[in-house]
Amino acid sequence: MRRFIVCVALLLVASTLVAAEPKAIENVDTDAFTSDTQVTPTGAGDDHVALVWWIPIEFWESIMARDKNVGVAEKQAMLGAMSGTSLLVVVQADTTQTGAFKFYGKDEIEEDLSLTYTDGDGQARQLSPVQNVNPTLATVLGIFKPILGNAMGNMGNNMHFYVLDDRGPADRLINPYKEGTLQIDLVKRDGTDMTAELEFPLNCLFVPRKCPNGRDAHISWEYCPWTGKKLDD
Repeated sequence: MRRFIVCVALLLVASTLVAAEPKAIENVDTDAFTSDTQVTPTGAGDDHVALVWWIPIEFWESIMARDKNVGVAEKQAMLGAMSGTSLLVVVQADTTQTGAFKFYGKDEIEEDLSLTYTDGDGQARQLSPVQNVNPTLATVLGIFKPILGNAMGNMGNNMHFYVLDDRGPADRLINPYKEGTLQIDLVKRDGTDMTAELEFPLNCLFVPRKCPNGRDAHISWEYCPWTGKKLDD
């Protein structure tokens, strides 16, 4: 009986590991990554636009793993600059009746910016942007921002980068592979509160489980929405 229980326990552990198998970083789709980490705050109304984008180091790793034009030393230098941090990108703008955008400055956004990370055990922690960014990371951000401007026009040119310290007491503070929630609170010029929320783990980082009908299951699902069947744990 003891051997049977041990075997069952091992099988359960094995099935859990398979069900939550992380993808090799070079196989992570960057479009899916962007989709999983960008969110539009609620409460903006019709006269305001806002976007929040959280960027962990895995995003850069996934890009560099497939980039054959950048040398190993350069990749290591850039990832080293990003080590222990994640980025929060925010853009806010009021819109006029003629459709013009009145963008917010970085300091204006940060003045009312509130960040709360809650881990899988329900422990909440307030976060604040790093004030003294190391020069290498500042250089990397200086390169990245014009790229966004070219890709997204005025919106990209007015995206502001905030560096978050990702180092916790024993582990990463915000781990995209583990359960948790990052809440981002913003405020409009008229005092209206807005809230954006990112949920972890990130679906893009895992090999998808399969529903009985063969369709991919989201990492957060317990049941297949098409068949109602419970998914493998």
